[in-house]
Amino acid sequence: MESGKERGYALVLVLFMILLLTILGTAVVSSTLGGATRAETRENDVQSLHLAEKMLNEAASYLVTKYNGREDIAPEELSQLMQAGIDELQRLTTSTDLPGASGKITAVTTEQVSVGDQTSYKLNLTAEAVVHGVTRRLTQQITIGAYPDFLNYAFGSENDVIINGAAYGMGNIYAGHDFLIDNTAKYIYNNDPDKTKDTKYPFFDGNIYIQNMDSIKVRDKITGNYQPYSRTDLTLQQILGVDNSKIQLRDQKKFISINVTESFIDKAQEATNITDRNSIKAAVDYALAHSGETGRFNNLAAVLKNGSGVTLTSGPPEKPTLPTDLDDTAAMDAYNEALKEYDAYFMQFNSLSSTVLFNGNLKLDGLDYRSLIFTDSAKQDNHKWLIVNGDLTISNYSSDPLVVKANILVTGNVFISDSVQVDSTVFALGSTTIEDAQIKGIKTDKGERKQLIMISKGPVLVNKVDSFQDYGIYNPKDDDKSPKILDAFFYTDEDAELYGVGSIFWLRGGFFSKGDLTINAVLGKASEGASDIMFDARLQSTIPINESRFIINYDYDFFENQYEGLPRVKKLSVIVGKKQLVSSTES
Repeated sequence: MESGKERGYALVLVLFMILLLTILGTAVVSSTLGGATRAETRENDVQSLHLAEKMLNEAASYLVTKYNGREDIAPEELSQLMQAGIDELQRLTTSTDLPGASGKITAVTTEQVSVGDQTSYKLNLTAEAVVHGVTRRLTQQITIGAYPDFLNYAFGSENDVIINGAAYGMGNIYAGHDFLIDNTAKYIYNNDPDKTKDTKYPFFDGNIYIQNMDSIKVRDKITGNYQPYSRTDLTLQQILGVDNSKIQLRDQKKFISINVTESFIDKAQEATNITDRNSIKAAVDYALAHSGETGRFNNLAAVLKNGSGVTLTSGPPEKPTLPTDLDDTAAMDAYNEALKEYDAYFMQFNSLSSTVLFNGNLKLDGLDYRSLIFTDSAKQDNHKWLIVNGDLTISNYSSDPLVVKANILVTGNVFISDSVQVDSTVFALGSTTIEDAQIKGIKTDKGERKQLIMISKGPVLVNKVDSFQDYGIYNPKDDDKSPKILDAFFYTDEDAELYGVGSIFWLRGGFFSKGDLTINAVLGKASEGASDIMFDARLQSTIPINESRFIINYDYDFFENQYEGLPRVKKLSVIVGKKQLVSSTES
């Protein structure tokens, strides 16, 4: 029979179990309620995050629709287009079926991509979404550019880049199709087009932008065919001097091309203040369609000469002849007046302040034409240009520097030789030839160096620069102590072939072609032989900068120094960056 003491223990145990179950039940209920609250808060958190993300997606979609692929935009137009876009973005809202939810763009800021790049901008967007008091903010950076892509590279091509031998490149490279590599340079000597010289592979200091990894191809010595480097025993370090981190993929479809003809028309309209752009375009199109015909640009000259503030000239007056009778006072007075008029014609080119239309071939020789200089306000602020309706020749026959500080439009061909100091952008609808030239950028009071941007619709030939001279010492930090260097950036709509074999090709700037770009280069000294070039080739494992006969050192200052002359691009690009979470608050 159970005692009273045992019944007391049982009662205590029952009461304890009831208390324990009560506590556990309360905890479960509390946990369930708290979990429900947290789940609701988490749901609101996720929904607000998704809503903010949706807001940014719609903003990015708006910008892509408004700008991406928009064709023929002049750089100076972009700031106006951007401001209009920013105003619309700040009014942009997103739709949602969630009760108590809202989303909007709360901030839009802009910044330049890099120092000197005045035609590419980053939009920093901040989107805020609120769902039942839970706020989430996301940011995203979107880049919009109207600058021509070719100016971003030391050299490159929208098609194939072909490197034969020991080229040395400092700066980024772009190949719109294949990037073909060989360690044998090809050259022409004594009219023999099939000369070759075994040398080192090229060496680059910069990123290489290609279409895919298989587009880097190496020439097989046995078959003569190119094959992807990945199928060979060679490494990127061996054939290019770079590792995998320097190889970047960039779709050719995203490359921002320029339209040389349309840019020429833009600059002509800008220089003359002619409102009817179609009249200029029609005259240019007619001339290009009748290539080879004499006077095909006469219609263009007739249109441009009617522009606002355009000075028309076809050359100097006839140079007066000294009278045979020096005692003839009347004849001498007439001679002196004519001589003053003659000298005054050339003197005006030392300080031009308005657009000049030169109807005919122009030859800047350093003798009569001692310089070609536009005032700073005319060149930079008022967009005044020299328009040459014919060929332009710059050949300095004087021991004094021939200074060209002018933006120039040339309907014909351009020829540059000898020593010239430049601060200039030149558009040529014909071809360009650089022969035995030393092109030095004008130095500013701050020690900054200007340069030449030479944009040619036709081919560009750089010929015999320091042919067979010693390679000397190249000092990228002080070009004044280096041998003849070209402070220039060249562009051609056609194929280009460059040589650093018998000649020396040292460029502080860049070279880009729309067609194939072929570079041939060797190391060391080269001298003229009877039947072939005599080489004193170097066999170092890496390419010494002071011994390569082909060097391109990219100049980052083109955007800033030649901004007023930059060409228009074929289309704008919109690059959408990653989204980032800014903050999380609960009100």
